[in-house]
Amino acid sequence: MKPLNPTLNVDVAIIGGGIAGLWLLARLRQHGYGALLIENGRLGAGQTICAQGIIHGGAKYSLSGQLSASATAIAGMPELWRRCLGGEGDPDLRAARLLADHQYLWATRAPTSQLAAFFASKLMRSRMEKVAGADADDYPAVLHHPDFRGTVYRLDEPIVEVASVLAAFAESHREAIVCNEGPVTLNADNSLTLRYADQPIWTIQPTCAVFTAGAGNAALPWATLQLRPLHMVMARGPALPGPLYAHCLGVSDVPRLTVTSHYDAGGRLVWYLGGGLAEEGVQRDRHEQIRAARRELAALLPWVDWSQVAFATFTVQRAEARQPQGARPAEPSIIHAGRVLAAWPTKLALAPLLAERIEEILRTLGVRPHSANLQPLANWPRPAIAVSPWDREDLAWS
Repeated sequence: MKPLNPTLNVDVAIIGGGIAGLWLLARLRQHGYGALLIENGRLGAGQTICAQGIIHGGAKYSLSGQLSASATAIAGMPELWRRCLGGEGDPDLRAARLLADHQYLWATRAPTSQLAAFFASKLMRSRMEKVAGADADDYPAVLHHPDFRGTVYRLDEPIVEVASVLAAFAESHREAIVCNEGPVTLNADNSLTLRYADQPIWTIQPTCAVFTAGAGNAALPWATLQLRPLHMVMARGPALPGPLYAHCLGVSDVPRLTVTSHYDAGGRLVWYLGGGLAEEGVQRDRHEQIRAARRELAALLPWVDWSQVAFATFTVQRAEARQPQGARPAEPSIIHAGRVLAAWPTKLALAPLLAERIEEILRTLGVRPHSANLQPLANWPRPAIAVSPWDREDLAWS
């Protein structure tokens, strides 16, 4: 008779090593739960590593002149993240890199752009401050130009280097993060089979299983989801006039352009472009999207020589719980069938709120914290950190 696989009992098995799974792992372990995170690729691969790193505080969700549910849900996230980044909260993210303590929102001279900024500033009074003309030296370098005629606001929204956040979690909780070969699926008894080349097969028996695998949550037939694509753009070259972290307003309640700045492995400055450009860009191929990006930048910042800047694009799918008419969810989403949960944070910034709500559900399900002996997996392979978009070797720059 074939011997049974050894079994490891844990309170919670987390499937998926993006920001949602990692934040949940850290919270549960801090509160005494025996938790294990299982990832079949690289930590953060997919949505998380493609995030712009903005810890939103709700400003971009108030451009219509009303406080939306999204703005309300996300309002406290910048302060929570700041405490963690400063080592004053749990989890301790002092090892992560803060790219900028705040970002900007700028309105063009167009009346609709000015009106959206005015509405947002009134609603977000405590977290959005107009930069007066006398303080023009506080403008981002690229806007400190005699031809700039717009209005600038400073937003209480920090920007983090996503890869460093992932690395901070991985280092702090290495013993509780393991690789699996192939997608993780539930057995009939809600156990999981952990396997990897040249390793003995293990059975993981959790009291509760939480899937935080983004699009991979579709492995649960009852976890209906929706995909909303983005066509992101990156700009690189010595002509870039310094780092920029900003939203530029257009005529809709989605920023016309969102820019964050990063340095690639070669030390070159990269502008990472999202917002309306990325949302509308899903209808365009790579060449059309680059042409659209050049047009937008030339229109908004005409004093920059964009001919000396190279561009690359890629698409990413945002996976979320299915909403009526495919609308954007306002908050993190959790669906559960018994003691199996599927969860999506919706935004990088909302990962702490998602983890808090999952822990509340665990308590209602009667899952209580117990220590878990993870020593049998001490030599198990650990996943690497995903490669940031600007360091991908499969993208063409032109």
